[in-house]
Amino acid sequence: MADDNRVVMAIGKHELRLGLDSGGHWLVLSTKDDRHWTPAENIQSLLPLLEQRHEAVTTLGTEQASDPPPWDDLVRYALSCWSDYWAGLALGWLEDGYPAAPFRDTVRSLKDAPERTEIIRQRSLRLWCELTKP
Repeated sequence: MADDNRVVMAIGKHELRLGLDSGGHWLVLSTKDDRHWTPAENIQSLLPLLEQRHEAVTTLGTEQASDPPPWDDLVRYALSCWSDYWAGLALGWLEDGYPAAPFRDTVRSLKDAPERTEIIRQRSLRLWCELTKP
């Protein structure tokens, strides 16, 4: 791992770390083989962050970042991905207070998705109703 990269947090148990390069740009760093990539190149690698409470992830000191953190991209990806597990964790972030308004259209689609479990559809419906209250 290059010395000019600063690790911000571990990503699950898979030898991946989320960090910042010397310019303040977000990177995913592999401690196994010193590879790195941007979250946009492989947002899927960040999914294990959803297993933590959103406050534990989103409140870390990222004042050195020059780019916005990848949290919104992560939540949007998880809500739209193939897995009800990850969609459920992303819904959990939204239900626990992570700003849900940017995901209004995604939640609307999720509540009506026939391939999703009833639990995911019901949680999405409850959140949708909260988002559409006047």
